[in-house]
Amino acid sequence: MEDNPFSGVKTYDSYRHIFELFLFVTAVSVALSVGALVLFNKVLKLGVDEANVWPFIQGVVYTLICLRVLKDRGVDFKAAWKDWNAKAGSDALSALKYFVGYLLIIGAMLGLVMLAIRLSGMTEADLVHRLGGGRQTAAAIQVITGASRLELILRLVSLCILAPIGEELFFRRLIYTTLRNKMSFLRTLFASSVLFAVTHGAASLLVFPVSLLLGYVYEKKRRLPVNIMLHGLINLFVMGVKLT
Repeated sequence: MEDNPFSGVKTYDSYRHIFELFLFVTAVSVALSVGALVLFNKVLKLGVDEANVWPFIQGVVYTLICLRVLKDRGVDFKAAWKDWNAKAGSDALSALKYFVGYLLIIGAMLGLVMLAIRLSGMTEADLVHRLGGGRQTAAAIQVITGASRLELILRLVSLCILAPIGEELFFRRLIYTTLRNKMSFLRTLFASSVLFAVTHGAASLLVFPVSLLLGYVYEKKRRLPVNIMLHGLINLFVMGVKLT
């Protein structure tokens, strides 16, 4: 039987609990995001874009709920924080190493995409549309390039700090470890990556490979700070690409 590196980790012990948590955090995130957009745009007439609201609220909701769940599971936050601080340097180096690997993977994928375009006769615009880009990507670029300095800072904080913390706590620390206690590595990696991808809507096909990478890193390093920093670097890179 395959050894489970997370066998002693405090997490949920059933699929039902993790499914209920998934539905709950999704419902709360959507409800608060819709409420915030109604308040800002319908009541206060501020013209706030959804792309600046959803990541912020989702990151906050995921983080707060996950911390509460982990506290109920008996996690010692003081000991965890001490451990994070003691290994911050090595964790940062590991995150940078895997980020370089991510860039190499992206480069290889772009090469394959260009080859596929040449062989199939498909245009770049057709490919972007099929992968969930198109209008959504164009709108995201317009939001970033047309944002005020305050909005840009908020978006950076949301995508590069809050979202990585909240999503890694939820999808890796809770969902991944719960599934891993009952399934093999590959099945856990696939299932958790599917759940992570579907929460990103139209961009799910682009997000799925990233989730596979994050799951692999978590399985190998078993260090949540590495995942959080790597996740933040990837989001920062994506934002930079949209600006170019």
